[in-house]
Amino acid sequence: MEKIFVDKHGNALFRCPHCNFERHFDASSYKEKDSRVKIKCRCGESVPVLIEFREFYRKAVTLDGHCMLQRTRETFNIKLHDISLNGMSFSVVPVPGMSNSPFLQGDVVAVVFRLDNRSADLIQKKGVVRNVSGLRAGIRFSHQEYDKELGYYLMR
Repeated sequence: MEKIFVDKHGNALFRCPHCNFERHFDASSYKEKDSRVKIKCRCGESVPVLIEFREFYRKAVTLDGHCMLQRTRETFNIKLHDISLNGMSFSVVPVPGMSNSPFLQGDVVAVVFRLDNRSADLIQKKGVVRNVSGLRAGIRFSHQEYDKELGYYLMR
């Protein structure tokens, strides 16, 4: 499924994967609805798309790291799934007997991981758990100061 990112003014750009035709459109009406839609291109193809209303671009990654749950002081190995300038999602690497995430919505966590760039930059962030599903969790970083290494990583 193609992803279309919406800017802060509600505008989006559709690019047909079949013929490369581009069309700008107002996507603000999809903000409160299911944002999975099909767009019919002038070439006749119907393209399923997901309209994303994120503040920052989210990059899919496969990175290893670890995090500490502040409430219990336990440390867990994690696999990062995606990351942006203001948050990330990850799964806990399960240990024997673990079937659900040890995290609760609102928990504070500290995450540490290395980027898979040439300099293998070390990233250390604190965040608040926003959602939990099984062993997967999503966090929003606590401090919004610009992280230069992460910013460069997300641009490439």
